[in-house]
Amino acid sequence: MLNICIVEDDLSNTKLLSEYVERFCKEQGISFHIDSFTDGLDFLASYRPVYNLIFMDIQLPSISGMDAAHRLREIDGHVSIIFVTNLLKYAIHGYEVQAFDYIVKPIHYFDFSARMKKFLKQIFREEEPAVLLPSGGQLQRIEIRDISYVEVVGHNLRYHAVGEEYTVKGSLVSAEQRLPSEYFVKCNSGILVNLNYVQALEKDRVKVAGDWLPVSRPKRKEFSETVARFISKR
Repeated sequence: MLNICIVEDDLSNTKLLSEYVERFCKEQGISFHIDSFTDGLDFLASYRPVYNLIFMDIQLPSISGMDAAHRLREIDGHVSIIFVTNLLKYAIHGYEVQAFDYIVKPIHYFDFSARMKKFLKQIFREEEPAVLLPSGGQLQRIEIRDISYVEVVGHNLRYHAVGEEYTVKGSLVSAEQRLPSEYFVKCNSGILVNLNYVQALEKDRVKVAGDWLPVSRPKRKEFSETVARFISKR
């Protein structure tokens, strides 16, 4: 889920941005939540570090959006900010608060969509290989090296990571597409194993990070050979 906040005193622009967020997220298949404020001071007073992205109008009644962004950076150095303004000369100062981007009014969907696609690429591009999973209403970043295995539980996926478990909606195919195939291999039709965590292998089961997992008959030969090749290369 993307948690988005709009700080804009013009309600017509707030409505337009909200409609654009809804349209974009539906196109991308992403769930979302939107909060909105008409005043920068009210926004700062009630701020909680739960947002992925903030659309910030530069011209606000009690405090400018730029000043609000400066104060925001004192309590949250990570949240992405996109300035919304009809004064381009102010938007270019966004580097002072590490703004992600800016949109010039009047807002058009093509410009909005381009910036949102850029934003999605940013949050999914990590210095350390990682996946982003929805957890507690936020996107939780999980380093791939910390994931020991992924299993199908009902209609959900359960990611087993170091000291944590995360249950999310999805198929094992989607997990395979997100995780590197040189490390993650299926031991049966419902479990994807990180070979780095394999501790022991028997005829019909494999020990992964302390858990014994079943190895299906159709996968037995291929899985055993894959484990052997992986271990020999260490």
